[in-house]
Amino acid sequence: MPRSIHIGVSVEPDEVVDRSAHSRVLEVDAGLAVLTERMVTPWVERTPEGFVLDVRVPRLLTHHAQPIDSLPPEVRDLLPASARAGRQVYADDLPAQALDVALDRVLASVAPLQEFHRLGALVFPFPSYFVPGTKALDYLEWLRARAGDLPVAVELRHRDWVETKRRDETMAFLTAQQLSYVCVDVPPNFPTSLPPLAASTTDTAFVRFHGRNGDAWEANADSGDDRFTYDYRRSDLEPWATRLTKLASTAKSVHAIFTTGRADAAARDARTLVKVFTEEPEPDRGPPPGKGNQRGRRPPPRR
Repeated sequence: MPRSIHIGVSVEPDEVVDRSAHSRVLEVDAGLAVLTERMVTPWVERTPEGFVLDVRVPRLLTHHAQPIDSLPPEVRDLLPASARAGRQVYADDLPAQALDVALDRVLASVAPLQEFHRLGALVFPFPSYFVPGTKALDYLEWLRARAGDLPVAVELRHRDWVETKRRDETMAFLTAQQLSYVCVDVPPNFPTSLPPLAASTTDTAFVRFHGRNGDAWEANADSGDDRFTYDYRRSDLEPWATRLTKLASTAKSVHAIFTTGRADAAARDARTLVKVFTEEPEPDRGPPPGKGNQRGRRPPPRR
């Protein structure tokens, strides 16, 4: 396996330090967290040299709904009365100043990670209704401008971004803006399923493995994290050995992150990918007589 390929999992904020002993890269899910110095400091001081952390930003900044009680106080104070009366809020509900404050809070909180070479990227997974157009491109340019030299990775979940007629335009824009394109593995053949591209637009390539849970994928396409619950088979991941190797030939490093359940569950999938690279495939003997596929679903992740 190319040394530049780093395989990890998505974890909760309180799991980072313990999990850093077992992986060179992790993704911390801060989608509903208020990042603070007290939270981030251990990620710098108590993780090993060479460890890198990707930070999934708060949901508000990716145009998902975010509960108002999970917003930083300085952001809540800037909400109009109409927004404060609800239980959740979207980016479009905020005045520009509030959105600036929300992003600046995140940028300031991860600055120590960048200073001490622990930050892989800020990860922005956008919903399927974040569609190509002037409004979306302006938002991405705003992110890039305010983030300065902090690395930013963008996951796009609407097919029009990478349909053949627009793919080159999207990749050229991300390259010019120094925004990393996030490749994905998802259930195929759904309106919100993007193809398994192996494309990099910066020196670091990103792949997020969301599983193949087709039954749940469309049920809550932009809000239900239970759709990521899945046990990867080796056969699911074997095509990715070629794709990841291709990415490693064009990027300085590759982050392959599994989001398929609680950390222990996702870690099993990560180990399966390692085996794809390092072990010969086992012969397919099929299920024992009289038994079908015993693979059940795991409990939904906590995110």
